[in-house]
Amino acid sequence: MVSGDSASPEVGNAMKLANIPLGTIISCVELRPGQGAVMARSAGAFAQLMAKDGKFVTIKLPSGETRLILSTCMATIGAVSNSDH
Repeated sequence: MVSGDSASPEVGNAMKLANIPLGTIISCVELRPGQGAVMARSAGAFAQLMAKDGKFVTIKLPSGETRLILSTCMATIGAVSNSDH
């Protein structure tokens, strides 16, 4: 598991939303840079990176809600394990 600017977009790596390819399934998403994971943290949870627009990215949550988040926030590639929970 690698995090930061040197990470490659592989499952389990944490990196800035700006460096994650579009359409990627992500989890443990920050709302403000340095705050720590706030969204998509529970068992089986995930979000999907939908668009990048300047300093913001759009993510789609499992509820169908879309949110604009700063592209400097961190997220982990992949869904949280134990989707059967």
